[in-house]
Formats: sequence, C-alpha cells, structure tokens
Amino acid sequence: MLELESIVAPFHRLADIGQLEVVGASELPADYQTLLAHDDHMTVAVEAFFGSLVDVRVLEERREDLLYRRTSLLVCQSNGQIVQFGCICLDMAMVSDAVRREIESRQTPLGRVLIRHNVLRRVELRRLWRITPGPVLCEHLRIETPAAGQPPFIYGRTARIVVENCPAARLLEIVKV
Repeated sequence: MLELESIVAPFHRLADIGQLEVVGASELPADYQTLLAHDDHMTVAVEAFFGSLVDVRVLEERREDLLYRRTSLLVCQSNGQIVQFGCICLDMAMVSDAVRREIESRQTPLGRVLIRHNVLRRVELRRLWRITPGPVLCEHLRIETPAAGQPPFIYGRTARIVVENCPAARLLEIVKV
C-alpha cells in the first residue's frame, strides 16, 4: 500500500480514491482481465478494447525538479466516453528533452508519447486491485450509485515503466467498462 499511497498522495487521500484490495488476475471479470492483466501500455490496451483512439485529459499536475506527477483521464475520441483514471509519477531525467516537452504539453497519452519516440522501455504490472470507488473516482469516472444488490466494484492496477533498465515511472491506472 505504501507504493500506492506515494503515487496518489500529491493529489488525493487514498480513501477518497476508494477502498482498494489486492486481487489476482483470475479474480478479475473477463473484460477487466483483458484491460489490466498484461505488461503493456494502458493506452494500447484501452484503444484496442474500446475500438477507439483515446485522448488524455490532465486533471492536475505537479513538478518537483525532474519529478513530474499528474492525474488524468483517458477519453475515447469516438464517443467521449471516459474509460480510465490514472495517477503517474515520472522521473523526467529518464527521457529526452523532446519526450519531456511532449509529455508536458498535456496533449497526448504517456504510452503513445513513449511509443512514438521509440523510448527503450518495458511496462511491469505490479498489482491488480478491486476497488470500491470513493468520491474522487465517482466524480471523475462518472460512476453512479449501484443498484441494490449490485457490487460497486471497478478494477485497476499499479505498474511501473522501466526505461533503459531503470525504473522511470510509477502508475495507478483504474478503468471503467
């Protein structure tokens, strides 16, 4: 939980995100397995799953020297559907000036920037989470109160991006299907 709290803390209390419980891939519903249980960029997974390119909508960002943090949403271009809430903590020293400028422009999802610039990287899945959404997720993912008897769960993951064999980014990625 400490890694998770350190990703979220600059923006929200973890309790405001929701109640998070570690789960195994086999405990995820099938759609969430497809979206989360892999070592690839979420941009790629979300675009394939929803059949649409996605745009990034940055909610907040913070900079501390070369440490860049932000919270954002991924939104389908085809219909405006919000499909992901994310928090990132990225060491900008691990990327070129051109990559840094494009990330800071807030116009393109992180995964697409790294792919476009052919940054030598790998994505490592850390943990999968079953989440009872708190007020932050309900607001940003537009989650309605579930019907009586329906579990209010959504799912997410923590991951890291390794650039040239050095950890460069820590991520919390929560999807809504």
